[in-house]
Amino acid sequence: AVASALLLAITWVAVHNARQAWLELAIQTPEPTVTTPALQWQAVDAGMEVAEMEIKADGTVVDNMVLVRLDPRQYAFHVQWDGEKPRTAEQWQHDLGVALVVNGSYFGSHFEPLTPLRHKGIAYGPSHYTSSHGAFVANGTTVDIIDLQGRDVSQALGQYPEAMVSYPLLVDPQGVNRATESHDWLASRNFVAIDHDGRVILGSTKTGFFTIKRLGDFLKSSPLDIRVALNLDGGPLVSQVIQTQTYS
Repeated sequence: AVASALLLAITWVAVHNARQAWLELAIQTPEPTVTTPALQWQAVDAGMEVAEMEIKADGTVVDNMVLVRLDPRQYAFHVQWDGEKPRTAEQWQHDLGVALVVNGSYFGSHFEPLTPLRHKGIAYGPSHYTSSHGAFVANGTTVDIIDLQGRDVSQALGQYPEAMVSYPLLVDPQGVNRATESHDWLASRNFVAIDHDGRVILGSTKTGFFTIKRLGDFLKSSPLDIRVALNLDGGPLVSQVIQTQTYS
């Protein structure tokens, strides 16, 4: 028992001392001041721009946000799911031959969708669902993030051939962050947003600095000019894969 206790104490000290700077600042109370430098977009294809935002807290680099901005007039958006053949984002990109793949929403232990999805007009996931957050929807060149609070979800999604319900809304149509705070829920993040010019922004973070609430607050004050934003996924499965003729 003494040996086990000693081993546990040594392990705890080692883990504590090995904590990275972003983690120290992520759990700091009061929360550190988060800043970001000016954003520089790089055009990598027609209607596609990429950028990487270095995020600092109290002057220390705590995360990097990888961004892609798309003109929906030049790109089609689809929701893909295959419960019989689960794939990584890289495998999806290869199989579909598309320019960009990100993962999102929530799935059960048997890869079944826990939120409603639509692909080519066919509905998947639960048939009865109540949401107080939102969905990413697409119909041709019409792309949006809609608010589902107080609405019949099936009816709201029915007019869109492509749709994915997720939560929380990080920036709702009134500019409110609907995520609740959970100070110890730290993870890398995926999100989708629509800016005030109607462009689609997909972002992924590399470390676990952001709680969901902190991410929403950051996006509201960021230089991304976001009109509405929706959380997609969090944790080690967060992925963003881009492949064009000139950029990877």
